[in-house]
Amino acid sequence: MDRSIERRRTIRIRRSALTAAKLDDIEKPAIKIAETREELFNAFRLVYSEYQDQGYISKSHPLAIQYNVYNFLPKTCVFIFKSYRDVISTISYIPDTPMFGLPMDSLYREEIDSLRKQGRKVVEIGSLATEKSLRGRNVVMYLYKAIINYGLMTGANDLCLTVNPKHVRFYADIMLCDQIGEEKYYPWVGAPAVLMRANFDTYAQKMLETYNSENFETDLASFFLKMHGSKVDNDIDVFRYEREEFLDYDAARYLFLQRPEVLCSLSDEQIDYLEWFYHKALNVPSSLVCPVDGGVFAENGDVGRA
Repeated sequence: MDRSIERRRTIRIRRSALTAAKLDDIEKPAIKIAETREELFNAFRLVYSEYQDQGYISKSHPLAIQYNVYNFLPKTCVFIFKSYRDVISTISYIPDTPMFGLPMDSLYREEIDSLRKQGRKVVEIGSLATEKSLRGRNVVMYLYKAIINYGLMTGANDLCLTVNPKHVRFYADIMLCDQIGEEKYYPWVGAPAVLMRANFDTYAQKMLETYNSENFETDLASFFLKMHGSKVDNDIDVFRYEREEFLDYDAARYLFLQRPEVLCSLSDEQIDYLEWFYHKALNVPSSLVCPVDGGVFAENGDVGRA
């Protein structure tokens, strides 16, 4: 059989199974943006657990939680798929800001700057994690659906993400993303990465054209672009406007105290910005002494700003 025909057939089969949610035994499935300390803690604990399982965590943490300073910014959204009270899948949505930029700047600054110079509104998605026992349930497809709709509603131009090279074909063939950055080594996870981008200016049209041109069982264009096309959609609870709220002060202080090292790479201006918005809830000392090896702070809490 011709390879191109076989490849198209494989893509059709893979696409046709992606929206089969398989949620019948999941209690009260729902998708929302994490708001409470409990929801955030459970999401960050899931990221830690799954990243550790994949070998992406180089240093253990006593509370087994993983997040970064971008989670303290007002427009960052932690999307979660819940089973009653348990978080079973999560992904973070991080809009670009002039002061903080994006996490991927450490690896792909030139490529992202090229988009910025065009005046484009760039968003990074990352920290994707799904409970291991539920990875075959396609729950992450519903998170992607919520994020795509949220991005379109809030006027994002580009949705960017770094993926392991072994996942490039999925994001190109299924999610219709373009590769815009060459493979590089990502020290943060100790693995190679490739920069992918979904151009939201043409994304919806690209979906319609691509999915309507092939004969397969599931209409993924409708799945991703319509918010009321499946049984889970009624339980997708996301804001119908761009989120501009900081974390609850108590939640912010709690999270900072668990991982104060998230402030280590920040400038005085960035720390002042966070302290001003949180009304000193972070209580950052005037001289932050960060560990030279990037490890966890000393237990006596003697931390400050450099």
